[in-house]
Amino acid sequence: MVKNILTIDVEDWFQSSLEILGPEYSNIPRPIFPSKQVIKNTQNVLRILSENRIHATFFVLGTVAEVYPELVQAICAARHDVGTHGYNHELVYNHTQEMFRDDLQRSIKLLESITGERVSGYRAPYFSITAKSNWALTVLAELGFKYDSSIFPVRRRLYGFNSADCHPHFIHTTSGDLWEFPISIIKLFGQNFPIMGGGYFRLLPYSFVKQAIKAINSKGKSVVFYMHPYELDEEELRRPLLQESMKTRFVRFSQRVGRNKTEAKLRQLLTDFKWISIKDWIIECQS
Repeated sequence: MVKNILTIDVEDWFQSSLEILGPEYSNIPRPIFPSKQVIKNTQNVLRILSENRIHATFFVLGTVAEVYPELVQAICAARHDVGTHGYNHELVYNHTQEMFRDDLQRSIKLLESITGERVSGYRAPYFSITAKSNWALTVLAELGFKYDSSIFPVRRRLYGFNSADCHPHFIHTTSGDLWEFPISIIKLFGQNFPIMGGGYFRLLPYSFVKQAIKAINSKGKSVVFYMHPYELDEEELRRPLLQESMKTRFVRFSQRVGRNKTEAKLRQLLTDFKWISIKDWIIECQS
């Protein structure tokens, strides 16, 4: 049975939605941002994974790690793979190479001081390593990363690298080599269609996702699946947001739809297929 790859992006809902919500939410101060909700939601994911004896890769945002280091310690203590999601949840292609390098180094230093272990993996906020920011892969290799999981082979407003390889593969850069673990997609009517995680998993029928994974696994390929802990939180978005507008009401509604069923779907997913962290996948691939 093919082993698939489970990844978790550890961040608060507001942090992953700033580009959608607008500039009025970009300067929310701590401790409101990130909130303690990220602890509750991530602990819920840790509990579910423990019950199923599954280890995953957790890409932790630097601002979350800085405010709640005990959460990173809990992830590490449960023997999950800890990677970085960068320090701030900002689009890579809006950075210069130097800004990107500084953001990475800040997040690496922070996570390694908490875990005592080397950080080997990265995922860009909003999957924002695209055709116009693929220079970031060279920077990752330069800094000694072993793997990246920032490429989403689709075409979307904020992200997408539609021409990229759809399966885990090795990348050669002028600064060294690293593994790339793109988020898995399926082909529909000749187009790349997202399905393996996030809001796509929340909104699509589970039977559809299950058949898609079976189809990919039947070719001997591993699926790369992602999710956010907040997607299991049914109550969070029932409360109005600060400075609520028509736009934010719609965003809050659309992001809340399906959350009441996501945990049950996740538990079924973990039962129906074999799952592994990126770190363990690489070890098994090289053994």
